Amino acid sequence: MKKLMLILVLFNNSIKASEKSINNTWCSSYNGVIEYRTSYGTYVDCLTNEFAIEVEFDYKWKESIGQSFHYAEATNKKPGILIIKRSKSKKDYLEELNKTITKFNLPITIFIIDEQAIQ
Repeated sequence: MKKLMLILVLFNNSIKASEKSINNTWCSSYNGVIEYRTSYGTYVDCLTNEFAIEVEFDYKWKESIGQSFHYAEATNKKPGILIIKRSKSKKDYLEELNKTITKFNLPITIFIIDEQAIQ
């Protein structure tokens, strides 16, 4: 019985789209450059004509703020964040992100995609 449960867990995890696959699909739809290398040796998840975009799952929103500003500075683009909303999230991470952006008047554009939209 334990072997069957382990197989089911592995199977369920393999169904979910990865951050990379979501970024690849989303960025391509915006004619962006995937994994653009900056002069610092860092990689912008998606570079469009207007935005340097950091792609993160919703629970990692805090890290995305700093990275989006770094990428914007490195590329002379506007900072953007693509938040991947997970169906299993218990908290409204997007609300926390928006409150922080509003409180400090941060010039970040937020894009949102549902984790299940790309699979």
